[in-house]
Amino acid sequence: MNIAVHVTHEAVQKIGGIGAVISGLCTADRYKDFFNGTLLYGPLFDRNANVTARLGKDGEVYYSSIDNFDSDNYHSKFHKIEEDYDIDIVYGKRLLVNEFNVNKKNTVDTILVSINRINEDKLNRFKFELWQKYGVESDRYSSWDYEQYVRIAPAYPDILKALYPDGCRFYHFAHEYMGVPAGLSVLINGLKKEYNRTIFYAHEISPCRGVVEESPGHDISFYPAMYESIRRGRNFEDDYGSQADNYRAELVRSTVNFDYVFAVSDLVKDEYRYFIPHADENKIKVVYNGIPVKLINPDEKLKSRKLLQDYVENLYNYTPDIIFTHVTRLVISKGIWRDITLLYILDEIFHRYGVKGAFILLTTLVGTGRDSASIAAMEEEYGWPVVHREGWPDLVGYEKDIYDYLSLFNARSKNIKAVFLNQFGFDRRSCGRRVPETASFRDLRVGSDAEFGFSIYEPFGIAQLEVIPFGGIAALSSSCGSSFLLKNTLSGSKSAHYSIVDFIGRAKEFSGSGTASAAGTGIDSDERFKIEKSILKSIAGTLFNSLPKDDSERIAGLKSAQECVDKLGWEAIVDQMDLSTL
Repeated sequence: MNIAVHVTHEAVQKIGGIGAVISGLCTADRYKDFFNGTLLYGPLFDRNANVTARLGKDGEVYYSSIDNFDSDNYHSKFHKIEEDYDIDIVYGKRLLVNEFNVNKKNTVDTILVSINRINEDKLNRFKFELWQKYGVESDRYSSWDYEQYVRIAPAYPDILKALYPDGCRFYHFAHEYMGVPAGLSVLINGLKKEYNRTIFYAHEISPCRGVVEESPGHDISFYPAMYESIRRGRNFEDDYGSQADNYRAELVRSTVNFDYVFAVSDLVKDEYRYFIPHADENKIKVVYNGIPVKLINPDEKLKSRKLLQDYVENLYNYTPDIIFTHVTRLVISKGIWRDITLLYILDEIFHRYGVKGAFILLTTLVGTGRDSASIAAMEEEYGWPVVHREGWPDLVGYEKDIYDYLSLFNARSKNIKAVFLNQFGFDRRSCGRRVPETASFRDLRVGSDAEFGFSIYEPFGIAQLEVIPFGGIAALSSSCGSSFLLKNTLSGSKSAHYSIVDFIGRAKEFSGSGTASAAGTGIDSDERFKIEKSILKSIAGTLFNSLPKDDSERIAGLKSAQECVDKLGWEAIVDQMDLSTL
């Protein structure tokens, strides 16, 4: 039996892109053909939850020592482990479903391990071996973020042995730094290679992300400097100093001991090599993410578009000809200021040609979203989401800055208006009564003419591509790893389905002082913004010309997309993984 184990902080709740990857990967038919079973393994973050809710709305709990719940004598499997390690275990199954194709599903085992208490002797022994064998000095780190992922690692091999019969072949997928300690536990315990494969699933390279986000030049300064350093035989620590105090970096560094590294894009592979120049390149495989693929008919496309038009009409009393969307997390890496910069430029073009547009930005800092009662009250009291107010339940933190930027844009723009939905979902319950009655989140994907995603750091970027199967255009930056997938799979006439803004490659054209420096600090924020604006201005006309101007062009775009979109789907991606060779 082949068993895939995904060690992740998103074993139950989707927090970021990893959850989307797991859902898409594990529900692919080719994945299920190879793996006889799948286990999601991670920390139990909340001991206070109700037993029925511990594995989420799509999960069923079979056993929970915290709740003294046991549906079928699982106590006999886990009791000794819990006593030896002084931990609690929650076990059950979850139903994973492809977001856009409910026929793609997979029922998977799920284990959550308590992190509040643990046998200190066993934990300290594990930490000692982390230092002795892999140079990870746990004493340096006081972060609970580090501690919680180390705590789920010592018992990991014993839990697998209790849950699965002898003779199983395990593929341990350590998703990001969070999954690395469990993968190292497999190696520390000396589990037989013929029955175990350790794989670091590199969704990012943490120290590189930190520099990109914190330096004023962001991607425009970092990547040219990185490639120049690689050419000169320099590495990340030559340029930025030792990372020994950065536990994320040190855990990533230890993955050279794994059997394979799955880099989600060519960019991530290059970052990994820059950070760990001695890594065995034969172990590093570029494994792109896939996207949910579901074919629709033209009527569905036009129906979703009409719902989005009606929504804008309800908010601003006009019907847009072109609809832009951006569904994203509200973090600096997403580069939302680039969206707004481009909107100013496009507004002039739209005005010149008498075209009306709308931009729907759906993003929030509130992980759980606002409750429907608060949404209804804000809508009734002051016209949310056209108007926002600072403070809960409305604008919190960086949300205020986004609203201020978009309010200024709306005051100045002639032909494009923007709406800021600081909420999850797209239906009346989540987003108010001005959302058309039958609308859902899916309509934001199906009805969009173009999805923005001009990130400064984006190892892959699934969300940017999700409009392509429905005939929309993915407008993204060259800092998005998915740009490599698009260029490698969609060429010629099919390139009409995406527009890549090459901030990295074209920066020098618009820079007076050059952009590459030894440590990626060659430009300040003012110069970076001028470069960004110049690049966006240079491509705006081409992007405008590629947008569909009527429904016949939209239907033609949908037909063209459906002829090639399978290349972007999870089935094709799993084929390229060639799991049988691992």
